[in-house]
Amino acid sequence: MNARGLRWTFTAFLIAVSFLNYGAQAGQKDLHKLTVGYTPISGAAIPFFIGVEERIFQKYGFEVAPVFMGGSPLINSAILAGEFPIGYTGGGAVISSRLGGSDLIVIGSPLPVLTIDGWAKPEIKSVNDLRGKRIGVTRFGASSYFAGLSMLESAGIKPSEVVFIQNGGVGESFAALLGGRVDVCMIGYPFGLRAKKEGFHLLFRPSDTEYGLFPTAVIGARESWLKDGRNRRLAVDFLRALGEGQQFARDSAAVTKKALRQFTRVKDDADLQGSFEFYKDAFSSTLRTQEKAMANALKFVDHPKAKGADVKQFYDNSLVEEAMR
Repeated sequence: MNARGLRWTFTAFLIAVSFLNYGAQAGQKDLHKLTVGYTPISGAAIPFFIGVEERIFQKYGFEVAPVFMGGSPLINSAILAGEFPIGYTGGGAVISSRLGGSDLIVIGSPLPVLTIDGWAKPEIKSVNDLRGKRIGVTRFGASSYFAGLSMLESAGIKPSEVVFIQNGGVGESFAALLGGRVDVCMIGYPFGLRAKKEGFHLLFRPSDTEYGLFPTAVIGARESWLKDGRNRRLAVDFLRALGEGQQFARDSAAVTKKALRQFTRVKDDADLQGSFEFYKDAFSSTLRTQEKAMANALKFVDHPKAKGADVKQFYDNSLVEEAMR
């Protein structure tokens, strides 16, 4: 090949590379930027973690910016304030918000089981010993708080007979237990395994009780936002991506541990494997919200309108149904 031919070949190569780069940039520009508030930093959020870590959301056209907020009530307030349209939040907090007059609604439920356990100091032998004690939760109205309420109810203890301490996050609750600032803390895995290693003992597991079915993790959005057809399509695609993340959470230890390692900063492989084993059967095979789970949450919501409220007003499964088609 002569010099002219070489120059032409090289020029063609540069043009091809330029087009490829342009295509890649165009594809990136087409991604819909979506901020998503989430809680907690624990195994309860594994499907969302996987969706981000494995770039599943990008597959469905999203560039997701995850924003941790210490407790479902904060996430719900941010949604209502217009800071972002969708949140990975707690079902009990959505019920409380809606009873208070908001149009927040559950559109999907990755985790319909209460997987937040009560871990206690060695001297506390049973739930009956909790009167006058300090119980650590992430925030009032969060799923950890409802787990604490179910623990008290199992022994006939009134919430006024204990002191609830808000810590802002699961890791912070665990730190409060380690530091002696609380007597019991309500936490999920992998922090539960770490509590066991530190000599604390499992005092209460709500999943073993009648209140085990509970909307611990849900996807919340405003009904007014969903009425726009474009927004509804975005929400359906978000649920499709999250559904794929959830399937990995049920089936793949490797993918689950990778996502947990990234988001929780837990490095111990035994803790990560234990978290996968603990949650894999807790995550539902679909994102449908279960009426019984929402009804259980409604029983613990302290609001004058809670008694007698129609539980079906708090969730809408039509978007999940559409996502599954």
